[in-house]
Amino acid sequence: MERPILSAMVDEDLRCRVVEGDVEKLVSRGFGELAGRELILWPEEVLYLLERGTLRLVDRDGALLDFKAYLDRVSRVNPGLWPLYIIYRDLRRSQRIVRKGFGGRLTYRLYEPSNRETSKYVILAFPEGTTLKVNEILKAARQVMRKGKVLIIAVLERRGEVIYYSCSDTNLSNL
Repeated sequence: MERPILSAMVDEDLRCRVVEGDVEKLVSRGFGELAGRELILWPEEVLYLLERGTLRLVDRDGALLDFKAYLDRVSRVNPGLWPLYIIYRDLRRSQRIVRKGFGGRLTYRLYEPSNRETSKYVILAFPEGTTLKVNEILKAARQVMRKGKVLIIAVLERRGEVIYYSCSDTNLSNL
């Protein structure tokens, strides 16, 4: 049985909009952002759908773009996309819904499939080999906890494995 194919067009600013296919089903699975009557996909979503073979992507000239061609184009503008995509893909494979985070290092919000209204977790993406100051982690943890969410640090190892660490508020005064 063949998978349903969605069609999307990538604009000169690398925004991808779905032009054909079951948009409602895609939205119900937590993909994209509705802008009026159009569904806009962000790069990690496009890569994920291309890798799964459920998206047909063309540029403004009608040239077909495969996974590698799109990754090459978008990586010129965002060279740090590949490690973020690996983390995104790992989260999606766990059957969770992944949305954009709060900006900066707070890359993604993570939703349980049973509760699509409120995210419980915020993901701080941390590819191995990059540096992150303790103050940055504390600032992110405080920001996330003020919103009533749990901070998860997603560490991408060199071998491509993602390891997750949950951060919580701890009081050491009782020790």
